[in-house]
Amino acid sequence: MRDSCDRLTLQQGCRIGVVGGGPAGSFFSYFLLEMARDIDVDVHLDIYEPRDFSQPGPTGCNMCGGVVSESLVQALAAEGIDLGPEVIERAIDSYFLHMDVGDVRIAPPRMEKRIASVHRGGGPRGVKQTKCGGLDAYLLKLAIVQGANCIPKRVDAIAFRDGRPWLKAGDREAEYDLLVGAVGVNSSALKLFEGAGVRYKSPVVSKTYICEFRFGRDLIRRELGYSMHVFLLNIPRLEFAALIPKGDYVTLCLLGHDLDKDLVSRFINSREVRQCLPPNWEPPADFCHCAPKIAVTGAVRPFADRLVFVGDCGTTRLFKDGIGSAYRTAKAAARTIVFHGFSEDRFRRHYWSVCRKISRDNAVGQLVFAVTRHIQKYRFLRRGLWRMVSDEQRGPGLPPRVSTVLWDTFTGSAPYTSVLRRTLNPVFVGRFLYELTVGNLAVRAHEGGLMQSAVLGHWFKDGEIICRQGELGDCLYVVEKGQVELMHREGSREFCVRVLGEGDAWGEDGLLERNHTRSATARAIGEACVLTIEKNMFLDRMQEDPSFVLKIMRKMSHRIKELEDALVRTAEPIAAPSTVQTPPAVSGRV
Repeated sequence: MRDSCDRLTLQQGCRIGVVGGGPAGSFFSYFLLEMARDIDVDVHLDIYEPRDFSQPGPTGCNMCGGVVSESLVQALAAEGIDLGPEVIERAIDSYFLHMDVGDVRIAPPRMEKRIASVHRGGGPRGVKQTKCGGLDAYLLKLAIVQGANCIPKRVDAIAFRDGRPWLKAGDREAEYDLLVGAVGVNSSALKLFEGAGVRYKSPVVSKTYICEFRFGRDLIRRELGYSMHVFLLNIPRLEFAALIPKGDYVTLCLLGHDLDKDLVSRFINSREVRQCLPPNWEPPADFCHCAPKIAVTGAVRPFADRLVFVGDCGTTRLFKDGIGSAYRTAKAAARTIVFHGFSEDRFRRHYWSVCRKISRDNAVGQLVFAVTRHIQKYRFLRRGLWRMVSDEQRGPGLPPRVSTVLWDTFTGSAPYTSVLRRTLNPVFVGRFLYELTVGNLAVRAHEGGLMQSAVLGHWFKDGEIICRQGELGDCLYVVEKGQVELMHREGSREFCVRVLGEGDAWGEDGLLERNHTRSATARAIGEACVLTIEKNMFLDRMQEDPSFVLKIMRKMSHRIKELEDALVRTAEPIAAPSTVQTPPAVSGRV
């Protein structure tokens, strides 16, 4: 067995150690064990994670704003991983953009909830009631169900002995065929990796400020609604600021340079922030807060023979979608190891391209945020931006060019390259210049009532049509809650093709075929919540991740088998041929 793993390919009995049980480590373990099972290879995988994510406060905290982007929500839904109410604190249905020149609500492109605010651990310090430990505990449990062994110990030493990684955690020492670094940039374990004799160098970091204020669900719903509130204010050293509603709490997240108490106080006491908070509210004397570091560059050489880094300690997106980056890098590393091996050369050929793509996009992101800083600095630019978005959000007519650019920038749902390309469109630039020359327009958007704050997707009433037979189909649907029936019409007759329950999907043909028309009408049975997976996200994942394609093919194969079984059950039996004796041949002569 040892001889097999000496070839730096995944073989029966290979031992894998994962340092870090956050999203990157859990995603890696989940996908590696799943892919290894697909090729009938059994491996032993240990995850070293000293924190108990079910505990509130610093004990289970992973120091993160806790927003799951809509692109990641769609990808996980297509993978069959459902982020349900036990994980989601609040489903975000819109963004509110606040500036000194006015406020405007930016609705999602498909008018459904596809962004989740979550706690990474059991909740802030002082929380009275926890769910199941938040996102990190949920993902770690997925990995354990797949077969991972979680060791609740802190790693104290890392080295290479006879070419193999070795580590020490408390009184436990272990040697592995492959070691995976999946720790955050705030972890002391990074120094252990840098001192292990490899050429790894951790990412350059910047500081943020994150704190949690308890308001209660009713007050949050009344003051903040189901929106994430983003602020573009002319405050020196402040690049990005947001208020994120989460269950009973509101998370304040600040990004910038040299963040200190004076800057935080200036932000909280600004008029734009005060109008979002309850009247006469003041921060309590003791509240849960931290100033974690975030990566602003990728690591230098995040791989070597028998060693790979995923998530923040490898490569992550600039300021946005860190959990989504953990998913992409972790799955890419797992795919490389299972199907190509874990030598430095194999990682360079098959894993590095994913990291390089993120890093190149981050370079464009630096330019996008430089533009944002200029908008924050000059009032006439803020006024022009506000006018453009307000005009688009007031009703149909104008294409939502600015709204979708801001939506993708705030949510992290699209690459910065795509965002920049759309802002350089001549129509976009021309309209922006026009808006700079006209006067102010007073617009303020208002929110309506929404159902069930911790469920993603769009709610449909009993009997309401989701999509119609004969319509052009360009998306996949996943049932999050309730049931949906698919009805096919032939002339004046309509019959039920299938009843779908939670986790079931339909509409794959619309993603794979051009100008595809729906073969059935889908309508809700009772109240049902449905999540839409868009074609561009789906095709992007197919090109980047072949294992994603395999999973979809399996679902389609299962669907075809169900249809075949249904046809067999409903088909009428064919009568056996009769055994009639053939008469003997008769001579033609009479």
